[in-house]
Amino acid sequence: MYRIARTLLIVSVSLLVVYGLSMLYSTTYTAWGETLLQKQVIWIALGSVLALICSELLDYHFLGRHSYLLIFMFIAMLSYLGLINVISHFSLLPEDIIELAPFVGGLSKGSARWFNFGYFSVQPSEFAKLAIVIFMANYFMRHARHTDEFIRGFFKPLSTVGVLIFLILAGGDFSTTAIIGTVVFALAFVSGIRIRYLVLVVLGGLLVATTAIVTNPERISRITAYTHPEKYQQDESYQLWYSQLALGSGGWTGMGFTESRMKHFYLPEAHTDFIVAIIGEEVGFLGILFLMLLYIILLISAFWIAFLAIDREGTILAIGLGLTLGFHAFVNLSVVSGFCPTTGVTAPFVSYGGSNMIASMVSVGLMLNICRIAEKKAKEEEMNTPQARKREPLYKQRLNLKNH
Repeated sequence: MYRIARTLLIVSVSLLVVYGLSMLYSTTYTAWGETLLQKQVIWIALGSVLALICSELLDYHFLGRHSYLLIFMFIAMLSYLGLINVISHFSLLPEDIIELAPFVGGLSKGSARWFNFGYFSVQPSEFAKLAIVIFMANYFMRHARHTDEFIRGFFKPLSTVGVLIFLILAGGDFSTTAIIGTVVFALAFVSGIRIRYLVLVVLGGLLVATTAIVTNPERISRITAYTHPEKYQQDESYQLWYSQLALGSGGWTGMGFTESRMKHFYLPEAHTDFIVAIIGEEVGFLGILFLMLLYIILLISAFWIAFLAIDREGTILAIGLGLTLGFHAFVNLSVVSGFCPTTGVTAPFVSYGGSNMIASMVSVGLMLNICRIAEKKAKEEEMNTPQARKREPLYKQRLNLKNH
């Protein structure tokens, strides 16, 4: 069982990565050459190394014991970016001064969301999601007997992660906030928090989401364009309109590899948020179904590993990591198809991007770590059975008796 779960996870992720690389090449080679493809390969290689380290050299219990440090670290990083955003929003300093702020390197799309380290940039919110899941898994393992209490079972853990979620929202990343908020709710439910407390979470989340939408004209325009894409096809609904045209023109089998027309000056962000639209145009609806199948297999393997975990922490952690990847894929596919309003969410392992790729690979490494530890524990218990001891050589049996 352990080998099957591990194999399903590795095969699904490997196919997603290969699928993404091939479609990234098709989407970008005419405009960018092989530059973006080479960068993506570097990020995949780095993510694979980190996944191997997380799988074989670390113990998810160690990360859980130090999850508070991870939470505080990302709170500090996001608070720094939030301060830059406040200064920029209220024009407290000239923009050329803001660009000189350490580790920021200016604004992107009107907000500071990345830490710039010279040759590469890191989006802290992508890794903050991992910190939140690791923290909640460890917390609800240590306080399993208090999940029905208001303070220790509800207020303390959710207020801790709530600070981090609020900072992500304050940075203008509404889509990431919605995804991690949904994951937190799911983990709270799985952990056994009382339903009446979860109702408070839902009401609070709806209030925050409504306020964030109403107070932001850009988000209101996106929802308006979502309800009438034809009317606003040259304005707010531009991406959604051409994404649907790409999907529709692909039909069942697509126009052929590298034959997309929408990637040429029609569809912005074609290699990141809307790469699935290019997949639908070139490979067709069957290509989309294959992509969805790979994501479903990934999610099943994550839940299978959660079932095989040796403790409550491993179960919650595997569920949280699987849901994070699953919700990312669901939202991206929903946006591309017009099921949800347009928002900036990448397709895990497929879209171009370094932070999301590395964070996704680390998630896979942690799930493999959970499976490896569970398999090791099962083998140790099997070797301690009377049948296993009878199969041991006589000198080993005597040595074991002497040690006892």
